Amino acid sequence: MIGAADLQGHWQRDWIKAPGFEDHTTRVHWMQAGALFADIRVPLDRPDLTGRDCLADLTQPELAQLLAAEGFAGTITVAENRCTWHREINWHGEPDINDVGLMSFEGGALIEDGVLAEYRELWRRAPNEKLRGHRLTFGDQRAVLIENHSVFLVAVGPVPQGNTTALVAHLQTGDASPGVLRQHFESTYCMGYWDGESGVAELATNPFCEGRAVLQRGSAFHWSGPTFDGETQAQVLRAA
Repeated sequence: MIGAADLQGHWQRDWIKAPGFEDHTTRVHWMQAGALFADIRVPLDRPDLTGRDCLADLTQPELAQLLAAEGFAGTITVAENRCTWHREINWHGEPDINDVGLMSFEGGALIEDGVLAEYRELWRRAPNEKLRGHRLTFGDQRAVLIENHSVFLVAVGPVPQGNTTALVAHLQTGDASPGVLRQHFESTYCMGYWDGESGVAELATNPFCEGRAVLQRGSAFHWSGPTFDGETQAQVLRAA
């Protein structure tokens, strides 16, 4: 029997298989600390950022390409080998169906079979020490931070409302509202490593975060990352 204790840690996905679909290249990280989790999924194929300084420099179809990424965070419940991920923050808004997987171990790997959708994922646990989970606020948005002395994954976003289907469609035709774009990209999902007290982003839904120190740790966690227009946003992540 698999319980929540068996799912603790930093998991990296090898692949997902579904009818007519298979993906081995999307970079997927799921970090679980107690009941809290955060998840980031970034496709390998992204727009060329050469000569670009910020998201505002990208075309709308290129921004639609970035929205192929996923990010979500919240809590899990586990019963009879079934794990339910309750997405309290979700980059794409309200999911169409609940996120429920039937979990099993095979040869040291974790297998997730979809309960409400037909898919199978293979996960491997990264060799990281025990993780800590934090519920935080980021201005008027929610935040979940999963971290230990070496790695972190931070998720920031509002309470999910609606979804991004219409936004993606408008981006693909180039007529999305600039205000809606800026509002959506205020949410961020970012994973990285600690260099002393600085958290350096390795993977993010905003690729302009990558390679720079976006977090500082001490008596509190401080965010310092780029906005849609390339300005630096400084924000204290306060305990929720």
